[in-house]
Amino acid sequence: MGLLRKTVLKIIKATAFDTTIKHHYTGSKFSLNTYHHKGYWYHGANREANTIKIFQSWIKPGDYALEIGAHIGYFSTLYAYLVGKNGKVDVFEPSEKNAKYLEKNIKLLKDNLGEIVTVVKKGAGDVNEKLTFYIDPISGQNNSFVPEFEGFIDSRENSADKSVQIIEETVEVITLDSYFAGADRLPDFVKIDVEGFEWNVVQGFKDTIVKQKPAMMIEIQADADKIFDFFYSLGYTVYNDRLEEIKAFSEYKAKKTPNIFFKHN
Repeated sequence: MGLLRKTVLKIIKATAFDTTIKHHYTGSKFSLNTYHHKGYWYHGANREANTIKIFQSWIKPGDYALEIGAHIGYFSTLYAYLVGKNGKVDVFEPSEKNAKYLEKNIKLLKDNLGEIVTVVKKGAGDVNEKLTFYIDPISGQNNSFVPEFEGFIDSRENSADKSVQIIEETVEVITLDSYFAGADRLPDFVKIDVEGFEWNVVQGFKDTIVKQKPAMMIEIQADADKIFDFFYSLGYTVYNDRLEEIKAFSEYKAKKTPNIFFKHN
């Protein structure tokens, strides 16, 4: 890390405070911490712009959107805005620290859109039990059920907190199949961002995916081959965030982007 960037990060950390910015897509106020959540104000509308364009195209008014791993709600609030008052948004976020900002940002939504959003303070996975949750104390974006998650290690090296250590907590985890058991409505769009635990989430969601075949976005950090095989077997088309089709797993490396999209034919 360059000396200038290191110095700037130290200054931002030393002067950190909670504030609100204008959400770049909803127009609502958005609560964050100037250091821990700096990516949102620093990158602005350029942050994951390709991904957001696909959200705007695929998520329709009246849809039911499900988000697994919400951080502080930047996408959650966008989903509420896209589905509108006749839609529904369920959000899984097991971190209490993240959930504090998440719930505040839902309340800040215009036109009472927060009323259509349900926050579930649990993890999603392939079991119904309590698991150790490894919390990233820098940004909360690298929280994971995977010990020694590589994303946190990389983030720490590029931060002003090189000596900070993971915090361990025990949280409740449920399968999404159990969450939707007996439900009269199933999600139309699903986003999974769980830092290396994505295949576990999919395994606990298989029955519902087979039944509903929702459009999906997964930030794939591990087990890409298993995830691709599963969705190909169900007749899904797979895209990167530039909407380039990935017709076979052998093409994945050449067309790989951080977020991968799945749509049933």
